[in-house]
Amino acid sequence: SALHEAKNGIERLCSLLQQFRNLGRPQKLRLQPTDLAYVVEELLAVEKVRYAEQGIHVELNLSRNLPRLMLDVEKFRQALLNLCANAADAMPEGGTLKLRGYSSNSSVSLEIIDTGVGVPAGVDIFALFTTTKPQGTGLGLAIVRQIISAHGGTVVYTSQPGTGTVFRLTLPLN
Repeated sequence: SALHEAKNGIERLCSLLQQFRNLGRPQKLRLQPTDLAYVVEELLAVEKVRYAEQGIHVELNLSRNLPRLMLDVEKFRQALLNLCANAADAMPEGGTLKLRGYSSNSSVSLEIIDTGVGVPAGVDIFALFTTTKPQGTGLGLAIVRQIISAHGGTVVYTSQPGTGTVFRLTLPLN
């Protein structure tokens, strides 16, 4: 109905405004020592059902004894959820979503790997309002980058059109 569509439109605008406000403000983090594996597993436990309905198989490969990180769990979860949702959107016919975590002497890395359509060459997906999705706002990855940067980390990606994309979050120890 028209009323239902109007309501959905308003909800999208409210969400967009909220995302804008978040981007405009410096991220205030509430850091606490965090077990990254627990955060990832907890998030996947919730999302796995939806992924399964979309024909997406989830693989988790986290090194044993990953060191604890100083994270704002809520914000980090938001960034991770965003990346996983993007990965799922890139696999409309189903596929595999892998999360791989490992550490070095100075950092912990988490890779979000999909077997999706890949990112078209020449598109700066971190730029504001850049989107490859019909319903996309082009704010999601800018927010992800802002959250990870606020943690002193980096987010990079490699992509092969038609094969898939790998996003790597690297977070410093201490």
